[in-house]
Amino acid sequence: MVYFTEIRKTDHYIENHEKDMPWPKVVEIVLFTKNPRKKEDKFEIEKDGYYILFEIKDRVLYVINAKKN
Repeated sequence: MVYFTEIRKTDHYIENHEKDMPWPKVVEIVLFTKNPRKKEDKFEIEKDGYYILFEIKDRVLYVINAKKN
C-alpha cells in the first residue's frame, strides 16, 4: 500500500505528457489502483491501456509520466 496526502504534477509531466493524458484521468487511475508496481524508488501503474510513473516524497505523490499505451 502506498500512502500520500497530495498529488502533484512534475515539470516533466506538464511539459511532455499533459497534452496527451488529461489530469483527471491520471488522478482517477492513481486513486483506484490498489497495488502499483514498485520500480526501484518509483512506482508504476499499467491499467486499461494507460501507463503512469510516479514517486512519493514527504507524503506527496509526484506524477512523472503518464501516457496511453
